[in-house]
Amino acid sequence: MAKTIEISKIKDQFQSYIQSGNLNFLLGSGASLPAIRLAGNIEKEINELLEAEKTDDANLLALSFIEGLEEQHSTELEAEEKEKYIQTLENYKSFMKVLDELLFERKNHLLPRQANIFTTNYDLFTEIAASELTSLVINDGFDRTSSISLDFRLALEQYHDRVYRSGTVYSRQIEVPVINLFKVHGSLNWMKKNSDIVLKTGNAVRLTDKEKEKPEKVKESLGERFLILPNIKKFSSTIIDRIYYDMLRVYANSIEKENAVLISLGFSFEDEHILDITRRSLRNPTSQLIIFSHSADGVSRYEELFANQNNVLIVHPEGDDRIEFPEFNKQLKEIVPDRF
Repeated sequence: MAKTIEISKIKDQFQSYIQSGNLNFLLGSGASLPAIRLAGNIEKEINELLEAEKTDDANLLALSFIEGLEEQHSTELEAEEKEKYIQTLENYKSFMKVLDELLFERKNHLLPRQANIFTTNYDLFTEIAASELTSLVINDGFDRTSSISLDFRLALEQYHDRVYRSGTVYSRQIEVPVINLFKVHGSLNWMKKNSDIVLKTGNAVRLTDKEKEKPEKVKESLGERFLILPNIKKFSSTIIDRIYYDMLRVYANSIEKENAVLISLGFSFEDEHILDITRRSLRNPTSQLIIFSHSADGVSRYEELFANQNNVLIVHPEGDDRIEFPEFNKQLKEIVPDRF
């Protein structure tokens, strides 16, 4: 069964897994607090509307949910929301910076200087944080080779690349730390174009209140975005179906590798596909799942979900404290070797 440990006692075990394992992170909606509010019962509400055959109402609720996420990346946020945005972005920047440092310090040539971030979040905090850290190399799976149309196409084979640089004198090759980003449920900046997924060049057009009264307009607006929506009809087209399962296959392969470690933050494991794949992958005795539970109250649920897995470690706060992104980053930071 899963084991539990207080966060104050995690350092030694955490360090061992980080330094000797194939690194994978799983980020859920809790990682984007306080800027992005938790989805709450949105999936249940959409499902109930679909089951009642109120498809138009379900689509309108889904669109409102997505537009709410898009608003958080608006340049016109009010002061309170802007403060939350900045705080969340700083959390992601700290995480990416520490992760880059950890990969840079790796001396084991048998392990790649790479880490995988899997997230079900639609928001753009990871990408924005990476763009503001100029030394960071992030691979989001889009092919940015020369293109006359300037459409950057999602190509999962990009994730298999490793980046090397050579010196100007001795031409010694050094592997560059790379962070691979997998957005399992799609992203606010993805759009469908023919049979491909490409990056948007601008913001999505918002519907007026009058336009939202027209079901066909709402459906069309949803169709312009590439998002696997939180409802029982997740797969509305062949391309969505294909990309989603391709992402899940990469996820499974990554955590089934020898000495793979999967570190979860802000993720509830309510996605049944991800939960099932994670459980199956943990049959590999060399793999390890480390779950950072937001509160002590959440531990029992994780224990129930992984009752049959011995290679699961649930990290919980002390007493009534909470484990949020800053505390998680602090634990990562303590593992970075002191070079001076």
